[in-house]
Amino acid sequence: MADESVHNQVGGTVVGNVVQAHTIGTVSFHGPDAGAFEVDSYLRAVLGASEQQPVVSRTGLSASPILLGDVYAEQALRLTASGRPGNWHDVITAHRDLVIIGSPGGGKSSLLRRIAYTLADNQLHGDSSDSVPVPVHARSFRAGLPMAEAIKAGVVDELGHFLLTDLPKDLFAKAAPGNRPWLVLVDGLDEVPEIAAQRTALQAIARGALHPFLRFAVATRPLQPNDFAVTGDRFASCELLPFDMATLQRFAHRWLARHDSPNPVELAERLLDHVRRTEIQDWAVQPLAATMLCELLARNPDRQLPDRRSDLYEQYVRKLFTGRDFTNAERKFSRDAVELLGEVAATRQFSEPESSVLTIATDLVRGTALESAADDPDVRARELHDALCSTGFVVSADSGVEFTHATLEEYFAARQVANQLANLSDHDQKRVITEVVNAFCAEHSPEEFYGLSQLPVFLVDIWDARGNDPDALLAYLVRWWPDYSWLLVQRLWKAEAAIGPQAVAALATATADAWLEPDEQGAAAETLLGLGHPEGLSRLLEMAADADVPDSDRITALRTASHSSSAAAAAASFLVRRHDFPSWEFPPSAIDAHDALLDAADDALADGLKLIAYSTGLTEGTRLHAAAAAIDLGDESMYQFVVQDGPRGLTKVASEEIDNGTGEVFSLLWRMVSDPHLVPEHRFAAAEELSLLSDDSNAAFVTLASDPGLDEHHRRRAAAALDDDMLPHNAN
Repeated sequence: MADESVHNQVGGTVVGNVVQAHTIGTVSFHGPDAGAFEVDSYLRAVLGASEQQPVVSRTGLSASPILLGDVYAEQALRLTASGRPGNWHDVITAHRDLVIIGSPGGGKSSLLRRIAYTLADNQLHGDSSDSVPVPVHARSFRAGLPMAEAIKAGVVDELGHFLLTDLPKDLFAKAAPGNRPWLVLVDGLDEVPEIAAQRTALQAIARGALHPFLRFAVATRPLQPNDFAVTGDRFASCELLPFDMATLQRFAHRWLARHDSPNPVELAERLLDHVRRTEIQDWAVQPLAATMLCELLARNPDRQLPDRRSDLYEQYVRKLFTGRDFTNAERKFSRDAVELLGEVAATRQFSEPESSVLTIATDLVRGTALESAADDPDVRARELHDALCSTGFVVSADSGVEFTHATLEEYFAARQVANQLANLSDHDQKRVITEVVNAFCAEHSPEEFYGLSQLPVFLVDIWDARGNDPDALLAYLVRWWPDYSWLLVQRLWKAEAAIGPQAVAALATATADAWLEPDEQGAAAETLLGLGHPEGLSRLLEMAADADVPDSDRITALRTASHSSSAAAAAASFLVRRHDFPSWEFPPSAIDAHDALLDAADDALADGLKLIAYSTGLTEGTRLHAAAAAIDLGDESMYQFVVQDGPRGLTKVASEEIDNGTGEVFSLLWRMVSDPHLVPEHRFAAAEELSLLSDDSNAAFVTLASDPGLDEHHRRRAAAALDDDMLPHNAN
């Protein structure tokens, strides 16, 4: 192709909550620049690229397009700062720059295209009050590339053949016609290979937002909070919410009706009923999963819908070669294509993330049934291209082939790994898992594997679905990379996935010695707390009482602990009232800490005190105070807990506690002196503590010396202790 041709490709995305692709087309731009910018022509290109893409089906590109407006269902945005939900128009009107965080398959791309379409349509109909939409992919923002050039390259790539003329080179170095700002709609930040490259792109975007004529709305999967630090206060953060049940029903009905399904109302209600009756609501209400469910139901209204996420993807893949509609040859072809895509996905995930699907497939197809017999290499490449695209799982992009959705690629890779693990010994399984994790982290990062990629999530789910032990697999993944593995467990926990005791125990052990920042320590502790491990609450209380932890993290720890249970609220309040609770670095933090605490019920105090006493990371004085207070409330188990190691265990700090007015400890020591069931040596040690603290220094020894139940040796020691010469505090 001539150098002046911008591209000849099919670009894929999820549009209108359905998997779609751009039309194949060639755009030839002659000359270095296009001259005058025609804004209406540009807006029509945005309109077309955002709305009129034909659906990729098993037979290739559909002749008639599925319009975005035909199936799109609006999703609410919830602002992170206020927690208030709103629609996208209100949010982008109120905030100049925006980060939109959504789950994998959560409708981020569809939302950006909906925004682009609506703004372009409004402006073509005479409304010039809005910003001019500029759809780009985050991979356009590379180190060393000027902002205006990056935006231009990105928008040309996104608009494809809909863009009939080239854009001026300096178009995005100044305001749009009418002195309006450009609204750069950045998709796929999380799809940029490597965390470092993602941060580079985000830094470039943050710098671009300093220009008065550039606004940004960036869509991404959840990243770590520190990743957004570069945006400062300029970017408002919001969460793209999944469908609620009413929206899911409306979407399913519109989707099924648009695809000419029989009885779309009845089928939509059946889908909704299935979601309600099973434990799939956390992922089934995401647009991509909802679309896949609708397609499965449309193909076979009588089918049993899946009740787990990996089963949904497996049924979606197997639709290519199950049922009576296919010949044996077609089934064989589809199975081979799916197997090839699995190998391609694994290669991209673990060794060649920058390579296109077609490039990798060309190497892997050699010697297989899918290899073309043509002599011309261009013909062979085109036949392979068409074979892969006929599955509907990939589309042409960047003069190659890409998966229609990043989540689908991650599923194929996880499926390939699960196939590798099958029938291996436990030793060999661990070896393969180690190789897989190390390979991914070498190409990307451990933070991306554990905190961002859906690959390990799918792998655990597939392993479980195949009747294997997901608990052992997850526990091994957790132990392998302690500094990051808590992120994976946190994601699974928040998704309400089942997490077994081995994995929970592994998380507690791994994070105890992991190198974590305070906010990460808090998040890991919160995860342990949510999973029912006692270390979770204990670590949160320890963080709250640690002067070296930043105020914000201490307050978060207090809030998380206090809101977890009434007993935990009592424990947190007790901790804050202690005389040695560290002061706050910033005075206003004291007010925030007070607001973070919940009022605990009176009957929860005893249980809260026990939580403090069992928290080994707190000071011994704090633990002794809590235990003594619980004993005062009648908790006999706490008395046994204190005395099991004798007064030289927890009670070695008794004098300091009593000096600070902790009367409960004084009462505890007297109970130990008087306890006939206590080891005599422990009773005597308690008396020694009291002799140093009490105005009547001899009273405890008198009690021991006159106790007929005490052995003769200790009675004599107590009597001898009554001699002033043996009491240093009475010496003259």
